[in-house]
Amino acid sequence: MRAEDGRIAEHFLNGLAGGSDAFASAMEDPGFAEIIANELRTEDIADEPLEPLARQAPTDRVRRDFERWLAFIDGDLQPWATGGAIHFRPHWARVLMLSLVIADLEGLADEDACALAMAAAFHDSRRKDPYLDTGHGARAAAYYAQFCRDTGTGAQRSTTAGANIDFDPRTYLAVKWHDRDDDAGLEAIEEAIRRNALPELGIDDLGSLVPARARADAATVYRMFKDADGLDRIRLGPQGLDEGYLRTTHGRALVPFARRLLEASEHTRI
Repeated sequence: MRAEDGRIAEHFLNGLAGGSDAFASAMEDPGFAEIIANELRTEDIADEPLEPLARQAPTDRVRRDFERWLAFIDGDLQPWATGGAIHFRPHWARVLMLSLVIADLEGLADEDACALAMAAAFHDSRRKDPYLDTGHGARAAAYYAQFCRDTGTGAQRSTTAGANIDFDPRTYLAVKWHDRDDDAGLEAIEEAIRRNALPELGIDDLGSLVPARARADAATVYRMFKDADGLDRIRLGPQGLDEGYLRTTHGRALVPFARRLLEASEHTRI
């Protein structure tokens, strides 16, 4: 893992050490205190090997794709380290697994599973802090687009996930809008599809960049990815996940699996 701007959660742990009155007051809230405790616990495992999570894969395709994209996360991704451990590798790996399992249960094509896997890999790679940080989705989407341009022109080495990573607008849109509420995200995605363009990237034929064998449209990829990301809110404690916000039938059915996955990632050293 090559983090561009320092060790895991450095700014966050510095904040803990600062002992400000605001922080002390916030810690009196049991919910906030639980999140902080989870952050520190996750910090302890954030650099541990996560390959054993592959054993949780329900099918060979999920296991194969998980191992491939976990290798990409560890070998090629260049994330900012300021998102805090609670938004770092263990979270990305679990969201990756959950994304791939949802794709498998939905009977989606490999190209759709790839779109979801790329979203899982990049979605929190440009966080400035471990809180709401609205806008980290747009920054991560811009990084994803730049990464695809670089690999396509040979500016970066061939990735461990393949010869290069092809840009998929469905991934870009899912990552860009995943930190917004569904109404805002879906409205923006539908507008991009209607215009068939991504002006910020100079793309004026968005549809031509969607893989020919893809089955899921951009809105569907967005909903599935949001469910995968949302399912891992289990890591925030008993009140972290409100199942009422899950969007897909398979997402709701995967709550027990998400719990098992969290337990498995916390015991990767055993």
